[in-house]
Amino acid sequence: MSTSTTTSSSRTRAPASPAPRNQLRHAVQSVAARPGTGVVTLLVIICIVMPLRTSAFLTTDNWYNLVQQMVYVALLAIGMTIVLITGGIDLSVGSVLGLCAGVMASLINQGVMFIWALLGAVAAGAALGLINGLVITKLGIPDFVATLAMLGVGSGLLFLWTGGVPFIGYMLPNYYRLGGANPIAGDLTFPILAMIVIALAAALLLRGTAFGRHVYSVGSNRDAARLSGVPVDRVRIAAYVISGTLAAFAGVLLAGRTTTVAPTTGSGYEIQAIAAAVIGGAALAGGRGRVLGALLGALTITVASNVINLADVDPTWQSVVVGVILLLAVALDRSVQHLHRVLGHSATP
Repeated sequence: MSTSTTTSSSRTRAPASPAPRNQLRHAVQSVAARPGTGVVTLLVIICIVMPLRTSAFLTTDNWYNLVQQMVYVALLAIGMTIVLITGGIDLSVGSVLGLCAGVMASLINQGVMFIWALLGAVAAGAALGLINGLVITKLGIPDFVATLAMLGVGSGLLFLWTGGVPFIGYMLPNYYRLGGANPIAGDLTFPILAMIVIALAAALLLRGTAFGRHVYSVGSNRDAARLSGVPVDRVRIAAYVISGTLAAFAGVLLAGRTTTVAPTTGSGYEIQAIAAAVIGGAALAGGRGRVLGALLGALTITVASNVINLADVDPTWQSVVVGVILLLAVALDRSVQHLHRVLGHSATP
């Protein structure tokens, strides 16, 4: 009797736990499936390889300059990330940056008080973002087409406004401090401080407010969000207003850094912003993205440019490198989505 009982219990015993090798493989797949893993890996590889080529890469001065340079891409990438999470895209951020930099310089040259010129430039960016949002939501024009049109309008207006001649002579003493030429405390400059504050505020907005939850729900499933009572159009419009405002602010800071506003100011920044947001983990299909990822993406783009300079490569290769990084980022995003589906199916009983 006892023998049969023992045999029966052994047959009903729970299956053995997976082998350690399978557990390790599953853990590696889980880490690889996390958005942002690729960008961190790329940065680590660069930091290991570049010191073998030049000792200047890991110096304090070089990384201080890197952070200074990444501010503008980071601000654009934060706004782009919010737009991408909603399922949209903003191709106009580069032209908005340039046009609002021109607004700032022109207002100062006309004798407008510095603070009012600053507010006017930022308001212009918010207005352009509002126009993007209204055209997309109320007229039903696709995001790509509407913002591409705004890109052409913004860059064209700046060129016509300047007449092909850069804005100069607008720098005031306090503008050197705002633009980062003069630090505000030790080595800390205003653009770096502004980037940190804006990044923290954006992260809190996305993760700790009802608006942030609405942003993710709109990007995940727009129809379901609308049925749940989410004001979908207002959320999408707000995302473009935020993107336009941050682009304008980046333009104000860039104008203070370069001390001149050329007719082509802002050209190419839209590609860098999209690349930074995507390689930072934002999904082109919407519903996914993080502010930290946008910062890491902006740092990656800036490091890539720095590598080109330190390696004595022709600067014209920068656009090629950014394009390749963007292509690889999209391919990685597709791979991550596929890996998520595989892990999801394997976890299903």
